[in-house]
Amino acid sequence: MLIKNLDCTTTEDMRRLSATVIWEDHDFPAQELTFEICRQTDDAEPTQPEAGLDPLLASDGPRPDAFLAGCFPLAAVHGEARVRIDGSPCPMLVEGLQTAHGWWSSWGGMPASAPDIETSADAHTVSANRWRRAAAFLSGGVDGLHMLMRNRQTYRPNDPACIRDVLFIHGFDIGKRARNPEDQRFRAALRRLAPVAAETGVNVIACRTNLRHLPSKPDFWTYRHNGAALAAVGHAALCGPAFLFIGASHHLADPVPMGSHPAVDHLLSSQRLQIIHDGSRFTRLEKVRELATWPTGLAALRVCPETSGEEANCGRCEKCLRTRLELLAAGVEETAAFGPSLTPIELWDEAVPAPSGHRAIMYEHLLPALRARGLSALCRALEARIDVYRKRGLQPPEGAGPNQGKSINQGIFG
Repeated sequence: MLIKNLDCTTTEDMRRLSATVIWEDHDFPAQELTFEICRQTDDAEPTQPEAGLDPLLASDGPRPDAFLAGCFPLAAVHGEARVRIDGSPCPMLVEGLQTAHGWWSSWGGMPASAPDIETSADAHTVSANRWRRAAAFLSGGVDGLHMLMRNRQTYRPNDPACIRDVLFIHGFDIGKRARNPEDQRFRAALRRLAPVAAETGVNVIACRTNLRHLPSKPDFWTYRHNGAALAAVGHAALCGPAFLFIGASHHLADPVPMGSHPAVDHLLSSQRLQIIHDGSRFTRLEKVRELATWPTGLAALRVCPETSGEEANCGRCEKCLRTRLELLAAGVEETAAFGPSLTPIELWDEAVPAPSGHRAIMYEHLLPALRARGLSALCRALEARIDVYRKRGLQPPEGAGPNQGKSINQGIFG
């Protein structure tokens, strides 16, 4: 893989990074990869950054770290021999990506050999400024909202790790398909975060990327790529030394091999940007229980991957149903985001097939609270899905190596 023609252009309302991605060992067409960092999005209510800290006014070039972090996993899964980038990414990131590949390949579904990373001869420089600010990703989901709430409870306003900026991304769940940009849905989702931003005092930075339009493989985004993709957007968006918080999706007792993982996310850091996988000590139910004490955050919940237009959540897909069940287990009977938390069991048979993959373990923490409410039929249905998941996780697939026997998702990319 070649990453060439790195460029950075800045206008009054946007900073745009671009590069050409060329495949050497495959017949994929060359594509332009872009990251756009926007001051505001059309009719969305913008938040104003602190004086002197506007991310669009400080530009230090085309950010090779962003392009390397985003492209390296794709080059690896497709078996490219090398990644040659016309730039000088941080050597800490280069080394971290090689170590991250070791984790990915040990989980299965990836070639054992990592692509060589080749850079230009220019020396990598790091700003001598030691003052850091903090940023985080926020889409409206449980993990991000809980992370922001806990951050406000943990750090003082002047602490460097107190989150001041949140990144909201077009091109990951919203706009992930080139044929359907979903701009209306993006603007609606951005508006829903305005009350959260106003109450917490954070600056919402709208980001756009077409990273998901590059050639991938089924399920690769979820199980290997999305953590590096988040890091890529962070490297593109944030100027100057910074902490970047990524909300954990799983409890540390259930270390499911995923794209964002506590063993891997920090490896995607550079000397300028320190990435922190935050919140893995909390179960999903614990997060929802704490969010239930924050009315503004609860009203802003957006978890649905299926809905379109102005609607935040469809209320009927697996993720919506699971979140409604978590709210019910946490004692929340009804919310503006979902309506009633209690749902008919018939919806589960339709939206949550058995087996339901790694998501099954997220239901385990809910069972005691649901039993206490007398929902025994629903508990039996969930237990059946959990049992199928656990049994499959102990069975090595045909041809698995000695280090791959307990991988839940190996071989899914081949």
